[in-house]
Amino acid sequence: MPKVSVSIPCYNVCTYNEQGAEWLRTAIESVLTQTHTDIELLLVNDGSTDDTVCLLREFTDDDRVEVITQDNRGYPGARNTGIEEGDGEYYAFIGQDDVWEPQLLERQLAYLESSEDNVV
Repeated sequence: MPKVSVSIPCYNVCTYNEQGAEWLRTAIESVLTQTHTDIELLLVNDGSTDDTVCLLREFTDDDRVEVITQDNRGYPGARNTGIEEGDGEYYAFIGQDDVWEPQLLERQLAYLESSEDNVV
């Protein structure tokens, strides 16, 4: 079981604008280059009608990455799929156009494990 399940809901990133695919690649890479590496990354393709799923498959050489394709359920539905499919002790979420600093998970886990809080 991974320590952290991370999910990224993805929808038509290649269609929105010229930078959409690059933003998603950057988001994925920011998760995969975390200093805390005991993760699984669930890339939830929410019924995209463009080349999004092809972009997601670029990352499946990393055994921490799983691509999940579903009919379009909207952002909340894709987020829920990440929760349902994840096996981690903790769950983390990132948008398809967000970027994490390299020590984000390490710092959040340190806080969670040294406090009585259960959400960061």
